[in-house]
Amino acid sequence: MMRFSGRGGLACLIALWAACGSPAGAPQDGPVTQDAALPDAPPSDGAQQPPIDAMPDAPPPIDLDHDGHPAGADCDDNDATVWQELPYSFRDADGDGHTIASPGTLCAGASLPAGYSQLPGAPDCDDADPAVFTAVAGYVDADGDGVGDGPLIGLCTAGALPAGYAAVGGDCAPADPARSVNRPYSFRDADGDGAAVAEVGMVCSGATLPAGYLETAPVGRPLDCDDSSAAVAIALTVFVDADHDGLGAGAGQLACTNGTAPTGFSAVGTDCDDGDATVWISLLYTAVDFDRDGFTTPAMGTRCTAGALSPPYFATGHGNDCDDGNASVWLALSYQGIDADGDGVTVPASGQRCTDGTLPPPFVATANGNDCNDADPTLTHFAVLYPDNDGDGVGASPRQVLCLGATVPPGLVVGGYDEDDSDPAVIETEDFDDLLDLIL
Repeated sequence: MMRFSGRGGLACLIALWAACGSPAGAPQDGPVTQDAALPDAPPSDGAQQPPIDAMPDAPPPIDLDHDGHPAGADCDDNDATVWQELPYSFRDADGDGHTIASPGTLCAGASLPAGYSQLPGAPDCDDADPAVFTAVAGYVDADGDGVGDGPLIGLCTAGALPAGYAAVGGDCAPADPARSVNRPYSFRDADGDGAAVAEVGMVCSGATLPAGYLETAPVGRPLDCDDSSAAVAIALTVFVDADHDGLGAGAGQLACTNGTAPTGFSAVGTDCDDGDATVWISLLYTAVDFDRDGFTTPAMGTRCTAGALSPPYFATGHGNDCDDGNASVWLALSYQGIDADGDGVTVPASGQRCTDGTLPPPFVATANGNDCNDADPTLTHFAVLYPDNDGDGVGASPRQVLCLGATVPPGLVVGGYDEDDSDPAVIETEDFDDLLDLIL
């Protein structure tokens, strides 16, 4: 018996059936169906059916792509590699191994094809470009120093930022690759002379602070007194040096220097006479010799000198000039009496005289007597005298004190004890008046 398969076989069977006529006993009008009773077939009331070979062949199900799945159950009966709808949740359209969430169904074979999956892979930021798949963020780095500038920008990449972008932002000098970070500094050397001034701030830098910006002050250098000029850096107190002898005078004033005082000034202000370049230092003197007799007189003061005292000023005395205005005298001698009349008898007096080594008259070193009249050399002393009227050599009151020389004037005597000065035979008595006369 012939078999027909597929839609072509069914058409041929129908055509053959019409050409050959209907089986005996079958109606000629009306359609032929698979359920039509075959000739000599028993009633279909549950009685035993004839053998299959005795039955006509049923048309096979349609399977155009011959994949074993009928058209009704095949999601694409024109493609033998697919036949069932499978769900997927993730998609890798560009085949870079990274997926995006994209749920749906797909006509597939035994499993989902490449590019479709139920489980996620690494996320893809652009599933239309296999060259990029990882989302990163960066800053535009125009100068290529590794630090960008401007707002943070999201980029879809192959896993790393592309050239021209940096992961770190905040470039303080976007167009200068040598500088990118603001760094703190505490000292500034703007003039580059190696001395700094205290200054706190921030400066756009590279890996280290740029020249002229320092974290600490230079070792061994004082702070710069003028950071705008490399020629000066050291503050000095200077004094006006009017006579240009290297020493100044007057009030000190602050100057910014290179370490030495500028012209017309000195770092030393001890010049004792800034109008005379031949003298500059004050020296103490303790003696003077104005009459230049080689003997000094004590005096104390200072003289502006060239380093040594010159006459008439001396640091120590030479002798002891008692009159430095008279070169003929220099030695002070003490006197104890005066003998103005040169009679050898002195008037009591004491003091000193400036001499040439010897006391000049009328001054004497030792007193002698008590001259009652130093203007008359014949008179030398006072005496108590009594009149001697009877010439017996003993006087009587009234007594008198006279300035005498070597002799007693006539009619007067030294003693005054005569009881009766009219009788030379009576001389004296020992009464109270006589004792008083004796004491006097």
